[in-house]
Amino acid sequence: MAVDFVSVRGAVFALWGVPTKQDVDLLVGALQTEARACGHPVIYVSRVPAKQPAPSAEVRKHLAQRVPTIVESLSSCHIVLEGDGFAAALKRGVLTGFFQLNSRREPPFFVYSVVSGVPRALEGALASVAHQLLHLAKTRGLLDADGPFMTLPNATVTPAGA
Repeated sequence: MAVDFVSVRGAVFALWGVPTKQDVDLLVGALQTEARACGHPVIYVSRVPAKQPAPSAEVRKHLAQRVPTIVESLSSCHIVLEGDGFAAALKRGVLTGFFQLNSRREPPFFVYSVVSGVPRALEGALASVAHQLLHLAKTRGLLDADGPFMTLPNATVTPAGA
């Protein structure tokens, strides 16, 4: 498994390594499970550390096929593709185009170079959910890791007042 997930009510965070087709399917399952549990589409935050290579052509093709299913579970999508410079900025632009071309129903889609941009793109209760999600990810070491730990158990935390 080349991905670690954590979730809070209404949001899912994924730290990616080099994904396999099975990892993409795990993402679909995690998003669908959380959307069913909270009764509405969820915020998805994906972090790809700068040192991670791009997925294989086979995985990219599989992801493209699954994007319409993925977006059905999303209220918004936040991809953190870390790295500096022109090459990293170009990758973020390509990623944005990829999701826009492969989704039928487009939830708000954002691409960042740093994870701190995620809550600023949301308002009110959604920003609060994003803060809770990122706090959990931080406590699990997922905001500083160069890749998935692959030994962390999945965690679900219900925010206070939910």
